This record gives sequence, C-alpha cells and structure tokens, in this order.
Amino acid sequence: MSNTTSDIGKGVRRGLAWEGVASGLIGALDILAYILILALGWVPKEDFGVAALAFTIFPVLDLAMNMGLTAAVIQRDDHTPEKVSTVFWLGLGFSLLLFLLLAFALGPLLSNMHKRPVLTDLLTLYGVKLLWQNIYLLPLALMTRELRFKETSLIRTCANIAEFGAKVGFAAAGFGVWCFVAGPLCRALVTGIGVQLRNPWRPRFVFRFQEARAWAAFGIKTSAHRILFHIYNTVDYQVVGYYFGDAALGIYTLAFKIVLEPAFIISEVTVRVAFPAFSKLRHDRDALFAQLVSFCRMNLVLMLAFIGLIFVGAEEILTLFSSHKGNDYAAGAPAIRILCGVAVLRALSFVIPPLLDGMGRPTLTLIYAIVASVTLSTLFVVFAVLFGESLGFYSVAIAWLVGYPVTFLVLLSLAFTLLERPKWQLFQKLAGITTCALAAGCMAAVAKLLSAEFPASIRFALITITMLGTFATLLARFQDISPRTIKAGLK
Repeated sequence: MSNTTSDIGKGVRRGLAWEGVASGLIGALDILAYILILALGWVPKEDFGVAALAFTIFPVLDLAMNMGLTAAVIQRDDHTPEKVSTVFWLGLGFSLLLFLLLAFALGPLLSNMHKRPVLTDLLTLYGVKLLWQNIYLLPLALMTRELRFKETSLIRTCANIAEFGAKVGFAAAGFGVWCFVAGPLCRALVTGIGVQLRNPWRPRFVFRFQEARAWAAFGIKTSAHRILFHIYNTVDYQVVGYYFGDAALGIYTLAFKIVLEPAFIISEVTVRVAFPAFSKLRHDRDALFAQLVSFCRMNLVLMLAFIGLIFVGAEEILTLFSSHKGNDYAAGAPAIRILCGVAVLRALSFVIPPLLDGMGRPTLTLIYAIVASVTLSTLFVVFAVLFGESLGFYSVAIAWLVGYPVTFLVLLSLAFTLLERPKWQLFQKLAGITTCALAAGCMAAVAKLLSAEFPASIRFALITITMLGTFATLLARFQDISPRTIKAGLK
C-alpha cells in the first residue's frame, strides 16, 4: 500500500469516528425531539401530517439550491480563487430563484392541491434559510475536501443542538407546525457562524462562467441524482396525504422516520467521508473495492442492529409517541416492519453513488436516480389506487418493498461494471454479518414473547439487551468485529 493510500485510510478512519459520534448525537436529538413534540401532544397527529407535506420537501430544496456545486469543489483539483468565487455567485443565483419559486409557484400549488394554505407560508420561510446557506456551503466544502472532519463534526453537532432547542421550544410555546421550520432555520444560523469562524472565506467580485463551466456541469450531474432521490422520497408523502388524509399521513410519516430516517442518518456518516475518499482513490480499482467493502460492512453492522430492534419492538417503540390522548400511532407498526426490508438495502445503496461520483462518473448515478424515481413514484400511485381501499396507507409502504430492490440491483450493476468485478463478491463479504443479525433478531423475538406480560418499557429494554448483546457476541466470535478491533482500526 502506498503512503498516499495509507494516509487517506487514516483520514477516512478519523473521519468515520468523528462523523459517527456527531451523527449518533444528531440522530438521538432528532428522535428525542419527535418523542417530546408528539407524545406530549404539542403537535396533534393531523397537524403533524400537514407539516410533513412541507418539511419532507426540505431536503430537495437544499440540494436544488446548491445544484451540486459544492461537490465539484470537493472533487475537482483545478482550484483558483476566480473559479470558487464564480461557483459562489452561481449558488446565490440558484437560491434566489428557488426562493421566488417557493413563494409564488410551488407553495401555492401544494396549498391548493391539499387545501392547506399554511404550506405556502412554511415553504416561503424555508426559502430564507436557503438564501442564508450561501454563507457557509463553500467554506464547508473546502474543509471537507481537506478531510477536516473533526471541525465539521463539532460544527454540525452544535448546530443540531440549536435545532433541537428551537424545534422543541417553539412546539412547547404553542407555535405548532412552525416548529418544523424554526429548527432548520436555527441550525443554518449556527452552522454559518461556526464555519466562518473556523474557515473564514469571502468571494471575490468576479464571475467567469467559462472557467467554472466544467465544475457546474459536474455539480449539476452529481446533484441531479440526489435531487431525484429526495423527490421520490417525497412523492410517497404527497400520495398518502392526498389519498388517505392528514391523520394517516401523520402515522405514515412517523413510521417512515423511525425506520428510514435513521437509515439515512447512519449512512450519512459514511457518505460524508466516502465521497472525498473515493475521489482520492479513483485511479486504483482494487483500493476502491476494498474501501467500498469496508464502508458497506460498517453500514450493515449499524443498520442491522438498529433494524433488528425496531422490527421486533415496533409496538413498544410506538407507545412512546402515543402517550398523549388522541395521538395514537399504534397503527404504524405494520408499516414499520414493511419498511425495515427497504432500510437494509438503503444502508448499502447510499455508499455506491459517492463511489460513482468519486470516480468521475456522475452520469451513471443519474441513470440510477432516473430509474428509481420513475419506478418508485409510479408504484406509489398505482399501489394507492389499486390497493388503497383494502390496505390503506400500507399500500404505499408495500410499493417501497416491491420497487426498491429492483432499483438497488440497477445501481449495483452500474457500479460493479465500472469496478470490473462480479456483484457476488460484495454479497460474499457481507453474508456473515447478515447471518449474525438474523440470529440475534430471532433471540430478541423470543425475549419479547417471554416478556409479553411486562410493561412496554421493560419489554423493549429486554429486546434491546438481547438483540445488541447477541449481535455483538456473534460479530466478535465469527466476524472479528469487536470494540477492541474497532479501536485498533481507528488508531
């Protein structure tokens, strides 16, 4: 192994450690915020469904505002102050255009479609956040390119603590659905201040599009797949809200967030580190495959431990959110179990687009995103129309379970054609971890049956101890994955 590859490996391990700690805390705060807001009845189930029609679109707006320009800053080597400044002014223009579209086009359109006028106001206020993001996106991208994950993780942690405080505080003060916009606004404010303190940067008053055109083209291709990804992750909410109403959407949104939102957070730990790592290794296919396997194994361990808990303990988890009279989310348990099958594949699929982008092939990622968007969006509507009368909003969750494996195989084929390796080599590397998780899940299910007469909190505690304890024991015994080996790897 060359010194350069070894140095990148060390940077990756340090990045994973810092990003893991930060994302773990962020995920815990996010879950705690929803528990407090919903369990205490600060936002009723129906209002939660209405808010979901807006806040589920926020990730699409964040990506559309930037158009992948920061990804180009991370991946490209031909930096000049003029090019970076041009990228800034392009991003500012995109965000201003998007703000106007939210206020005068998209917001009114959704308000009319769902007959909820508040959606226009929520989306317009979020547009203010998009304008502010220009303060920190480029200097943050430059820090990521330099693998300064310790600093970026600390900034993210502080910003998300601020988001938690704003979200819970506004909800407790009686502002209802507005808390879901107040939180992101506060997070963006703190992020902007933190990034500028650690990496002060100001754009030059130059705009040379010809010099930065290749960057813009790469960025747009790179962001297009992520925009499409978040679009088809938004269509299902709109379908459930349109066909099954606000209360059903509130339950579906909670089930989705319990399963697939943590999957996204867990995978973001890897994705934030993966793209710059793959970019630096892009000329060495053997090193790329080895790094891909490493990322997938880490994601799978974390994801299967989590999925085992919520699959077995779905009813116990939902009791946390249903304590307030009138906010009963128990009907979400079947949806949670259906979506668990999707979450496992997503834990793996999130790693592959950074590989393709890092190798300079964002077009392949875009092809996958188009296939996924068309396939899943179509299935959401078709399943709601055909099976909605008998299955209700579960029909949309089933559409996920049917359609996502197809799109995952498309993505896998694209990646392994580029790596010039058969796909089975990846599955072979992951089979042992999957077997350990299945065995641990069975033991957790037995623990649940044996504690059926106990209160829900005690049952879930026993499920957690059994699942995690068994999984950790089996991983250490058969996969050589233990706290000791993880610590050694980070060193």
